[in-house]
Amino acid sequence: MSLTCRGALVLALLSFAAPLVPAACTTSRPPPPTAKPDWDRIAFALELVRDEYGEQSEGGDFSAVPALVAVLDGARGTLGAPTEETRALAAALGELRASLVGHQAARTVSRTSARLLADLAKSGQLTRRPPAVPDLRRGAAAYAVACVPCHGPPHGPLPPAAAHMVPPPPTPSATLATPYELFNRITYGGAGTAMPSFADALPERARWDIAFYLFAERWPHCVPRSLPTLAASDLAYLSDFDLWQKYGWGSAPCLRRNFR
Repeated sequence: MSLTCRGALVLALLSFAAPLVPAACTTSRPPPPTAKPDWDRIAFALELVRDEYGEQSEGGDFSAVPALVAVLDGARGTLGAPTEETRALAAALGELRASLVGHQAARTVSRTSARLLADLAKSGQLTRRPPAVPDLRRGAAAYAVACVPCHGPPHGPLPPAAAHMVPPPPTPSATLATPYELFNRITYGGAGTAMPSFADALPERARWDIAFYLFAERWPHCVPRSLPTLAASDLAYLSDFDLWQKYGWGSAPCLRRNFR
């Protein structure tokens, strides 16, 4: 075979194989990693349904249910394709959604939401903690700027602007059991209310500062007594009832103000 013919044959073979090379490389690549579930967003959705469905549906008014369903759908969507880890929770969230759409009894919906929240906490998925020890004075200053215009001072009346909000904004820590739950509300906002998300408007540290400040402000100032100094990472997930059970009645004012 002449050199010219041989070169032509090589070129022909290369031109034939060229389209196959990218395809072969593509099939050998590992699939892109799937996003991890947003466990905190799921917890927030369950907290919101637990606390607000009964209040909003009281008297047979279910007009706010679609907003709760949208929050639940968004949280459920973060689970992605079902896996061994997420399949049971995805099914449970689907059943809870059906309960909302079907306007089931508020007690049933609340009990289901609370159970799923407890299961999520026991599974160890809720690992978000304050990135630094929260500062109560800094929390008071951030609350005055970001929250007072709608909620008013912690123990004061609602501001005039609240008269135009439906539903009216509640006392920030009135229905939330732990600083973590309040942090979630500040982070993700409300459903069918004027409460916005502050995930972009406030740094994470400032949101924790506000949550810890408001839980401290629920109580009169601390009367010195012999109590441990809890880590903020633990205190974030403890309710006042938890503190009462473990450290005695009247322990919350000091424990909520003295932590490390």
